[in-house]
Formats: sequence, structure tokens, C-alpha cells
Amino acid sequence: MNPIPTILLDGIWGRPRRLRFLCRRIEERCGPTEIFRYDSSGRSCFEDLGRKLADRVLEIGRPVNIVAFSMGGLVARAARLMEPSLPLHRAVFLNSPHGGSWLAYTLSLPGIRQMRPSSDLLRRLDHVPWDIPTLAVWCPGDLIVIPGRSARWKSATRIIRCNVPLHPWPIWSRRLHRRIAEFLAEDARPAEAGAGIGPRVAI
Repeated sequence: MNPIPTILLDGIWGRPRRLRFLCRRIEERCGPTEIFRYDSSGRSCFEDLGRKLADRVLEIGRPVNIVAFSMGGLVARAARLMEPSLPLHRAVFLNSPHGGSWLAYTLSLPGIRQMRPSSDLLRRLDHVPWDIPTLAVWCPGDLIVIPGRSARWKSATRIIRCNVPLHPWPIWSRRLHRRIAEFLAEDARPAEAGAGIGPRVAI
């Protein structure tokens, strides 16, 4: 059986090179892994970013795992918005502002406006069925995703609360890297739509 490929996405103003350690951990445990580079400047709308990610997944031609940090999580969900039948196997969201962030009110770029709480984009994403086994990492003291509970996604099947009040911590934490790789390596059984929040773990 061929290993399932994994696509990694960085967050806003990201520097994809910093994902190399997480990429290596996933490759060792789960198989081929690539970093999807996209316009993370906030100037592009999520519909365009999601379309490009969906096109890449369809180009691979088989189900993939998605591991997305911060803004990248909304890009991944936007890909499912643009392509509802997108073949995703498992997903991991790391401090992603599923409910938006109050910090998005500080800039008026098109993509950043879409990350404001109660934006039209977030309402539309909330209506996209999500039956994919999903791990969500969130931080109650996050100073970028405000409030931190915005990353505690209700559709996740498993949730980890990270108490390190540093937004990019999941990118560097080897302990979290191990947990992510373990989650991706598990035998996947389709989760029921609307299954709600799974086990909560604090680290």
C-alpha cells in the first residue's frame, strides 16, 4: 500500500523553510511530504488561494493529508469550499483562526479582512461539510489568534491545548511534531459528519 502524501501550509507572511523540521518528522513516519507555497501576504482572497490548493491536490490524483499552520488552515478549508469532493485523508490545524481573529481588524488587505470574526468567508466555511479525521491544536494565550479559543475548532475529532503562549510554537515543538505524525499515521476511519469535538489533551 502506497503511503499517503502530506501537504504542509505555513501561515501569514510565512517562511516555508521553517517547516522543514516538521516536514522531516512527517516524512520519516508517514511518507512523502511537500510544502505548498502560496501568497501569504493577505492580498489574495481565500477563494483564490483555496482554488490553487485544490488544483494541487487534484494534480496529485489521490487522497492527501493536510497539515496547516495558522492562516494555512483557512486556505485548506477554502480548498474544500471550492472543491467539495476534494480527496482529503486527514487534516491537522495548528493555531488556525477558524473563528477569526480580532487582530485582523488592524489591516484592511482583502485576505486579512476575511479573517475577521463573523466575516462572510468564515460563515461560508462553517457550512461546508467536514467528515475528515482532524486534529486541532490551539493556545488559550495566543497573541495572534485572538481570542485563542478561535482555533479550538468544533469540527475537529481530536483537540490539543497548547499552553505555550507563542503563536508559532507548533512549528518548533518536537513533542507536537511527534503527536502530529502519530495522528497522521493512524488507520483512518471516516468520521461522522458533525461528530463534534473529540478527546481534549493539554500539553
